[in-house]
Amino acid sequence: MLPLASRHSKIMNQTEITIPTTMLGFEYNIELHSWSKKLHGFRVFTDGAREKLEGGLGLNLEFVSGNTDADSWMSEIPSNLLHATSVFPEHQYQMLWLAANLREAEQLLCSRPLLLALICEKHSLDNDAALALARLGQREILHALGLDCSKSALKFIDKLDLTYERESEMAHVVKQLDASFRRYRVFSHYLKVNLQALTLDQSYPFLTGTRLGKALVEQTHRQFRNLSAYLSDTLALGHAVGVLDPIRNIEILSSLEELVELHDRWVDEQLALRSGDAEPIDADIPYSKVLAETHGIVQIVDYQDLCHEAEAQKHCIRVYHNRIARGYIALFA
Repeated sequence: MLPLASRHSKIMNQTEITIPTTMLGFEYNIELHSWSKKLHGFRVFTDGAREKLEGGLGLNLEFVSGNTDADSWMSEIPSNLLHATSVFPEHQYQMLWLAANLREAEQLLCSRPLLLALICEKHSLDNDAALALARLGQREILHALGLDCSKSALKFIDKLDLTYERESEMAHVVKQLDASFRRYRVFSHYLKVNLQALTLDQSYPFLTGTRLGKALVEQTHRQFRNLSAYLSDTLALGHAVGVLDPIRNIEILSSLEELVELHDRWVDEQLALRSGDAEPIDADIPYSKVLAETHGIVQIVDYQDLCHEAEAQKHCIRVYHNRIARGYIALFA
């Protein structure tokens, strides 16, 4: 966090803060006026020259908080607006600047802040263009951004349950609202649309709206990532065992438990298919011992042991035989 300089006007009782960006290698510091002075910003160069800041900062205002002067400066900004913009850290200052300079922008920030964030995403370096858009009605804003401007598009925005901590979240929303695509309509029966739902729709669109799809998106982000890998493996297994339409077999499932059952069944079928394959010529040669036996951890000692473990774990680990035989890796049960 950078230390801040401040300037107080005793007559007007205004506070300005200066972000010393010269410490980061820039040729200027950034001066920000208070909320009552419309949050106007300037680049102040080392030779004293001043240049109006025409866009956002690209950072959230927490970056400048942490001392008495900065906290005093921020305390003048309405707390509800600070909270609404904190979700969009990269655009926070510009969103607040728009709200400070235009009543319609403040109203938009209180009703559908995502629309103001989308304006700043489009015009992050042009406050005048951002102001012009913010003066429009909400559906007109969507139209001007090249997005679908129907009432159902606004309803979709209200369903979004996102943190916007990841850059991909905004990209997902823009793609869903694309005027020529209008993909968001597949979520018409969803009460909430979270990041998992958007990610699943991008990777496995055939699951959006299905019972299995809804079960998947109810998982935590970490669980969802693991299940996505599991789902990919299940599809690959379906193709490997010759299923005519593995996608159809998966999309009719109604629970995660049924997905596990299908996965395990296809693993068994693949193992059965491969059981007829010729054994490798070095199948009877024991693997090199790499560790002494430890309680609860036993090294897989040869090809037959590897096959037994593959059946027990329902995993095609037999493909690792050559690498194990050559001493590149070792597997343990």
